[in-house]
Amino acid sequence: MINYFEKEFLDNVSKQRKRTLLIYFLVVALYLAMSVIVMVRYLRLPYGSPQIAPLKIVEFVLTFILVVFSFIYLGIKYKRINKYYTLCKNITGGIKEEFTAYFFEYDESLSTKDGVDVKALVFLQWNKFKNSFFERKVWVFYEKPFPKFNEHDKVRFITQGNVLVSYEILEEEE
Repeated sequence: MINYFEKEFLDNVSKQRKRTLLIYFLVVALYLAMSVIVMVRYLRLPYGSPQIAPLKIVEFVLTFILVVFSFIYLGIKYKRINKYYTLCKNITGGIKEEFTAYFFEYDESLSTKDGVDVKALVFLQWNKFKNSFFERKVWVFYEKPFPKFNEHDKVRFITQGNVLVSYEILEEEE
């Protein structure tokens, strides 16, 4: 069997996730340090000082920047990385299913599976209850190249949550 999903995917995305969180917490720490400086400066001013308004404006601007940064950074970058991490974690620890089917075509259209960009391999699989073939899409990561299959190759593959984990070509069509 050829492993399409490798354990190093989970290791790489785990490192990327930790690095992303570290950057966010460093930005929050920088914000807190600057806010403490502004607050100490504010508390040392006499009552009715003309410098109070500029310090309040500086604090409001810092807070606004942090809130906008948090929504963008956590809502886009971290969310996507976390979804990919969750999918990889599920693939390594989830229940895997084994199937045998005939390869039909590649589907390059961009889709999403649990928030992760994927493309599909289309197989013709036999349904023993209906006594007919049906098309089955097996998801692969969009960034990774497709495995090399010829049309009508008989392929045994292992999936977890309909995401390709490993495969083996049993019969090649000539």
